Amino acid sequence: MPNVSIVIPSYKGVHLYEKNLQAVLDCMRDKDELIVVDDASGPEDDTIAWFEKKFQIKKQQFTEFAADFYLGQHKSKNKTLRVVLLVNQVNQRFGASSNRGFAVAQNELVFLINNDVAPYQDCLQYLVPHFENSQVFAVGCLEHETHLGEIGGRNKLWFERGMFLHSRYKDMSLGETAWASGGSAMFRKSIFQEIGGFDKLYYPAYWEDIDLSFQARKRGYLVLFEPKAQVDHNHETTNKSVFGEKKMRDMSWRNAKKFTWKNANFWQKISFLLWQPYWLIKMR
Repeated sequence: MPNVSIVIPSYKGVHLYEKNLQAVLDCMRDKDELIVVDDASGPEDDTIAWFEKKFQIKKQQFTEFAADFYLGQHKSKNKTLRVVLLVNQVNQRFGASSNRGFAVAQNELVFLINNDVAPYQDCLQYLVPHFENSQVFAVGCLEHETHLGEIGGRNKLWFERGMFLHSRYKDMSLGETAWASGGSAMFRKSIFQEIGGFDKLYYPAYWEDIDLSFQARKRGYLVLFEPKAQVDHNHETTNKSVFGEKKMRDMSWRNAKKFTWKNANFWQKISFLLWQPYWLIKMR
């Protein structure tokens, strides 16, 4: 099977590396690549020192964009992994940090996961074969949401009352999905870059992964869900601590409106405008 680059965008994530990174290393194969994009965590965070100790990283010359590039490796008895730590000089948030991880990835298949995700050891062996079909853009994982005792990963999207709305499927069987989650999905790098990666329109967060898959599906590519590729998602994301729950809800709602206006057809945009008083009252 082809080699994979695993990209993990992270902010002040040392405590999460301790919890989840060993599971990431265990699922990787010989000559796979690990890329962690530290989003300008700052001197109070020990990410660089942690990676120096764990992977013997060394700083390299790098001029592609404003970030520091460190290179190291991880060896076990049956595999050697390339390890990259990319440290943003200025905070970029999830979308732009992920785009930077894809930009430096050496492999065509990129497994994008959050720093609070622990993949099962056989995860890659169920994701990679789908990409033998050249029309497959992305394949999402079955997420065990440990904080809720629920499962997710397969999603649906529809237009109603002037807005695009979404929810998870009840049926978590193999098949197409409206989008592949940026928290645990494999993507084809060439198509990711053809689309332009995650749109900065959705800064600082939310709806960028829905939009990415939407753009791919409009181009005729496939976005799939593979229930045998499983991860534990512990939902210790930094967004809650950085923004707080109310601001997170506001950001999500604001980006839902951006997504609708970007992707709606003419009549859907008319509907969007007519339904705005309803949504303004409902979302107070």
